[in-house]
Amino acid sequence: MAASKTVHRIVLPAQINARGLLDFLALIGQPIEADLIALDFTGLQRIYPAGVTALVAVIKYWERCGKTISYEGLTECAITSYLQRLGVLASCGIGLPERFRRFEPKGRFVPLQPIGLDVTGLGNAMAACVAPGGDDLDHPLSGLHDLVWYVVTELANNVRQHSGGTGCASAQVTRADGFVRLALADNGKGILKSFQDAGLPWSQDLNDQDAILKAIKPRISSKGTPTNEGVGLTLVTEMVRQTEAWLLIVSGHGVLTLEPNGKVESRLLAGSGTYPGTLVGVTIRQSGVQDFAALLTAAKVEAGLLHRHNPTARFDA
Repeated sequence: MAASKTVHRIVLPAQINARGLLDFLALIGQPIEADLIALDFTGLQRIYPAGVTALVAVIKYWERCGKTISYEGLTECAITSYLQRLGVLASCGIGLPERFRRFEPKGRFVPLQPIGLDVTGLGNAMAACVAPGGDDLDHPLSGLHDLVWYVVTELANNVRQHSGGTGCASAQVTRADGFVRLALADNGKGILKSFQDAGLPWSQDLNDQDAILKAIKPRISSKGTPTNEGVGLTLVTEMVRQTEAWLLIVSGHGVLTLEPNGKVESRLLAGSGTYPGTLVGVTIRQSGVQDFAALLTAAKVEAGLLHRHNPTARFDA
């Protein structure tokens, strides 16, 4: 008789939102020796894009490691239809009947999008969805449209070029509070390992927290001179700061948060939790971006990539 598989059961919490996200990441980031992972969706009531993308990326990581995943409680879950609309269940190979009528998601949410070769197309699709009409320069959402496009394409290029894994993106607009939430997650090597694999000598003594902090600063080469390499996350971070928005970066054991008041906090995931790859989440006020070109220039100045007294100098990020 074949030996029965050991089971590791994970009960998803009710709220995987801004307050519950890090606890959720620590929960799914625990070491798992079991062959079978049982995910229980019964009590799940709300999930933000960072939770959606992280969950799917980690499931794909588990599958790559040879784990078998079972999905429980979907018939009892209060938001199963929402998960179907987002493409979460389809991404995991779950074929449940759809008991709802699909509608155009533009202006509401961006279903899960795989990060592939067409990064520009991904940026266009996500920007058009969360800021409809913003591709017109005179539209009130033009600044938001361009910022979303920039953030998505920069982060997606990082996934493609450095992660060595697969990734996905999603977004949500909540009209009640006027927020746009973006998230991109991958299940690759993570920020620290990507530095080390690049042969950067200073990276050998870093930990995950240090690596994240290093990644948001303009890259310095081994000769001590600034380079154009790696400024994408630097500028994303600076633009989030300038728009008084929220930023979350999780990679390995490390967590970095940036609050609207400019406070940066670096910490570890709780317990022995580790995220297998990199997750970036951004929350922006819809009304927080008026002039993207001015915002990008200001971010480059603050990051030391343009001279403060000559901000018209060219720099290709």
